[in-house]
Amino acid sequence: MNSKRIKFLVISSAYPYRGGISDSTHSFCNELIDSGVSTEVWTFSLLYPNFLFPGNTQYSREKYKQKFQIKRKINTINPFNWLRVSKNINQLAPEVVILRYWSPILCLPYYFISFFLSKKIKVIGIVDNWKNHEKIPFENILRKIFLKSCTKFVSFSKNIAEVISSNTKKEVLSLYHPINTNLPELKEKAKAKIDLNLEDFKYVTFVGLIRKYKGVQTFIQSINYIKDDNIKFIIAGEFYDSLKEYKQLVNKLNLSEKIIIDNSFLELNKIRDYICASELIVQPYINASQSGITPLAYFYNKPLVVSKVRGLEEIISKDQSGEIFDKTPENLAKAILNCIDKKRNQLYISNIIKAKNNYSWSTFVEKIKKI
Repeated sequence: MNSKRIKFLVISSAYPYRGGISDSTHSFCNELIDSGVSTEVWTFSLLYPNFLFPGNTQYSREKYKQKFQIKRKINTINPFNWLRVSKNINQLAPEVVILRYWSPILCLPYYFISFFLSKKIKVIGIVDNWKNHEKIPFENILRKIFLKSCTKFVSFSKNIAEVISSNTKKEVLSLYHPINTNLPELKEKAKAKIDLNLEDFKYVTFVGLIRKYKGVQTFIQSINYIKDDNIKFIIAGEFYDSLKEYKQLVNKLNLSEKIIIDNSFLELNKIRDYICASELIVQPYINASQSGITPLAYFYNKPLVVSKVRGLEEIISKDQSGEIFDKTPENLAKAILNCIDKKRNQLYISNIIKAKNNYSWSTFVEKIKKI
């Protein structure tokens, strides 16, 4: 056998593409390398056609530290490309191909690429989201096609593992969303506030892309029930919905003096600053697979208030790392006030510090290597 043979070929979003999946792919593959597994990443020459992408740009300005090679190979809308990629993989002859799945746009290319692979190559699907958060035509059919692409599956949460298992008899390994490596270092709260030009208030923050399913409207409505003038609220992230709609709600409730909105895609340093400047992070999602914000908050020892939805509440409940609220803005307000209480907040921080070693990429990788 060729000693230079790549053992793991990971097909995923990676640099130059932006976002949480790219960030975690880099941590995952660096850990594979560190554990002695030769690894290469093939990402996309074209991922989303521009007319399908709701943000300003698909590309990142992050400077990643990577120990592996990235090649831009896959065009999601070109069937001739899929055949060529399959041929290239057979020539490379990795032991394992990992297909990272989060959107129905990947179903057809993944299926055709895997269909023509040598039977000696094991194909594992790592699934971030199973059901798209916005309705996609023929999504059920596309997901069934994706299920045929892989011999085994891995999920980042128990609820997604259960949904996959209900649709296939193939092996599904339920793991967790690890805390990424090489994140910007912890910053003192006071310094983070200064760097963000924030006044010296207590801040409660939502951070991440703003989309309907993330429940930011519920967060805004909850602020109306919080009368403490020492607390201000931050919504930080690029709006994939109409910003005007959210500002109209803020103005209707006369909350413009209490809410800071930063409508921009946040690089990791800026995410770090917002988290470190805050007393807690709010995730008022209406539905969820899991969240990459939770491990980020854990890394910076920051308690969370999350919705009572599967994919979010399990970790918070198990680790006692924050508050869980049920549906209504009034309940969210109560949870925020409970979590911001100094004694309870410190308890949650202590619990996070104890628990976060359970979410390492090293353990995740060791489990992947055994399947």
